Amino acid sequence: MSRQNVVILLDSSPMTWTSQEDRHLKLCEALVKRGAHPVLVFSEPLSIEFAARLRATGTELAAINYGKGIGHYLRRLRIIVNEHSITTAHIIFFDYFSALPWIARLAGIPNIIYEMQNSGEFQATSWRRSLLQLRARLMTLPAKRIIAISEFVKEQLIKGGLTKDKIVVRYLGVDTDRFLPDLSAREQLVREFHIRADELILSTVSYLRPFKNPQVLVQTCKELTLRQVGVRMFVAGDGAMLPGLKELSRELGVEDRIHWLGNVPDPKSLLQSSDVFVLASVGEAFGLVLAEAMACGLPIVGSRSGSLLEVVDEGRTGLLATPLDANDFADAIERLARDKSLREKMGRSALERVRKEFPLERAVSETIRIYESLWK
Repeated sequence: MSRQNVVILLDSSPMTWTSQEDRHLKLCEALVKRGAHPVLVFSEPLSIEFAARLRATGTELAAINYGKGIGHYLRRLRIIVNEHSITTAHIIFFDYFSALPWIARLAGIPNIIYEMQNSGEFQATSWRRSLLQLRARLMTLPAKRIIAISEFVKEQLIKGGLTKDKIVVRYLGVDTDRFLPDLSAREQLVREFHIRADELILSTVSYLRPFKNPQVLVQTCKELTLRQVGVRMFVAGDGAMLPGLKELSRELGVEDRIHWLGNVPDPKSLLQSSDVFVLASVGEAFGLVLAEAMACGLPIVGSRSGSLLEVVDEGRTGLLATPLDANDFADAIERLARDKSLREKMGRSALERVRKEFPLERAVSETIRIYESLWK
């Protein structure tokens, strides 16, 4: 890899340091070791702390706000391309209808990679389906490679009209040195929230929006209460649905069973404190927090939908329930609540699966191989 192979990552600005930024950091470290010169472009300037961590790897940082218009973005990007001799753009966190691939091409970048991380299912029909497919093909035409973060996402991209031959599946990865089991963490949570010995600690981490279907988990708590299964559910996440979810928990009489934690910048300690991780999403793209929970030794109860069928080894690392079916979710949770040995066995298997299939190092090395396939 020669010095002129400069990589630029186009991304939205993170509110907090997350596992995605862990991946950026490790990716930049690996690129510098190979003689490349990484440049990360965010929509807003990073905090001093974040910037220092990334610059310490030898990475250049820049900020361009896409919200200020295509013309503004193109002008600013051209300056960066000329200053750093950019040869490759890796576009992340923009949907495939954005103009970023064309902006990158007009800025003079020859190798363009688009990475799809958005969740959801392509459901358009008839003439609208054809128009959306045409639009997607046109907007991603400059991209030489399209990274899908799961086979499910690849399927959705093909349904959306993207060229199959361009698509490469590369899963996200978890830093298993950071996310790992900690048996002492549960004891602290038990003391803080006065959790009884017969209560199962459930956790979920997600932005509270419709496709995540958090209302199903509230309904599940109600069903478990009727079955006299002791549970406490901790919800880490914020969003427009939160007031309605709190009201639903009051209506169902389970407000004492659910703890709304709001936005939690680092969910590691919550995951380590839990007995089971639950997720009711339909059409999840990958669910990085699923893999993080598994790395902490948790069995999963999730929807039999989207990428969960790939991330969770059903029956071995967790149980999958019928999407949107609170009774089926309650069945799975009750089974784990009443069988501690099964929980522990699945938790061990979950940890093994993440370390084997979804380590951060693997995601980084596979990403670099995609770059190198364009540099030959």
